[in-house]
Amino acid sequence: MLEQILAAAFDASWNARHRVTIWVSILIVLFLSGFGLPFPEDVPLTLSGFTTYKQSGDAFIWWHYVVTFTMVVVPILLGDLVAYGMGRRWGWALRKFRFFRRLITDKGMKRVQRWYDHYGSFTVFLGRQVAGLRFLTFYTAGTMRMNLAKFVLWDFLGCLVSVPVWLTLGRFAAEHGRKWMEAASTTVGRIFLVAVVVLAIGLYLWSRLRSRDEAEQAP
Repeated sequence: MLEQILAAAFDASWNARHRVTIWVSILIVLFLSGFGLPFPEDVPLTLSGFTTYKQSGDAFIWWHYVVTFTMVVVPILLGDLVAYGMGRRWGWALRKFRFFRRLITDKGMKRVQRWYDHYGSFTVFLGRQVAGLRFLTFYTAGTMRMNLAKFVLWDFLGCLVSVPVWLTLGRFAAEHGRKWMEAASTTVGRIFLVAVVVLAIGLYLWSRLRSRDEAEQAP
């Protein structure tokens, strides 16, 4: 089953045939992750780089990645704007709900507040680079009623740094992933074999020493 899934994922024609389903799924997850739902944003971004390479016929075409960047940044910014809007509309009142208490922790609030005290609006840029604090950073910007244009600008600049990194990682995974996995599986197999042999020798020596000690202690 796993081999079939991997074979489909690395198949350029499969990616091309299912491009609509793949992209709709990626864009929805990116949007939902922006305002607090527990979906790691980095995973769909990496998949975006991966499937872009595959849908390009296993080739790197730079302008395809420009299109991909534009496609993924739009739902990211929209999701972040939702978080900003929630903070601006309800402030810290949402902490009375258990779900938001998990996102807006005392420790996280103190850390983000220190950032805002030291770096001002640049904190939005920093928050975009830290997975566990993105929502809280953008939510806090809303509670502080940061200028909307300034918020979008710093958030977009943050995307200019982080998004290409994950797209590039996905591209290299698509290009070299099968070789990496085969090499890893071969390496793991050899390590496992050596470990078994060493363990067997160790158990044999231990049993021999124990038998000798018991023989010497016998009356």
